[in-house]
Amino acid sequence: MRNLTFCDIRLYPSTVDSAFEEAMTGDVMPGAGDLPHPPGTLFVRSLYREAGYGFPPAYRCVVNSILVSDTGFFGMRPRIARLGADTKEPRFRLVAGAVPDDETALDVLRTRDGHSLVMAAVHLPLRMIQETFEKELVAALEEEVAVPSRLSAVSGVIWTRDDEAVPGRVEYLVAATGDFAELRLRPRTVARIEAAGGTLVESRGFLHVGTVPGAPAPQAGG
Repeated sequence: MRNLTFCDIRLYPSTVDSAFEEAMTGDVMPGAGDLPHPPGTLFVRSLYREAGYGFPPAYRCVVNSILVSDTGFFGMRPRIARLGADTKEPRFRLVAGAVPDDETALDVLRTRDGHSLVMAAVHLPLRMIQETFEKELVAALEEEVAVPSRLSAVSGVIWTRDDEAVPGRVEYLVAATGDFAELRLRPRTVARIEAAGGTLVESRGFLHVGTVPGAPAPQAGG
């Protein structure tokens, strides 16, 4: 079983964004993980900068792992704050599926520099049949990956499901990575999802800053 855990970050106006990014990719993310973990443990840490020209800049740090963290976000949250940033409460989601398959989608996160990320939230009323909706969701995502367009060439998609995050709704999070002319899912994909009963409630686009692809750093004295 694996999961996505992510934390939204916004710099203080006085914080230099280049210095923040260097510290995150060179020190904070490589040093994440409070406890020793078995060799080969899945623990991919990626930093993305939200697209656009908002000031101060906003970031999303995403961890794909089989590990579970608390509000400390694998020990990174207090260290991020010391860099001059405000951090939101981390969100944890169990991975429900991936397109085209689990390893291919994960390899994009591990190895490809320069990819962009679109994270979309879809809500489904509890009265709807989840299995039926999820078949349509997967079909729409498979088409998104298999059929490149002038808007996007999606390399992989990971999706999650949470029955308790929103009262009366099942929340699905879709994380799509690849090359985007416009940082969003294609209109046809959104239309298929909504025709199946889901409602797109949020979609945000991010540019890749850096990734730590391997297992946690060795612990001192270990």
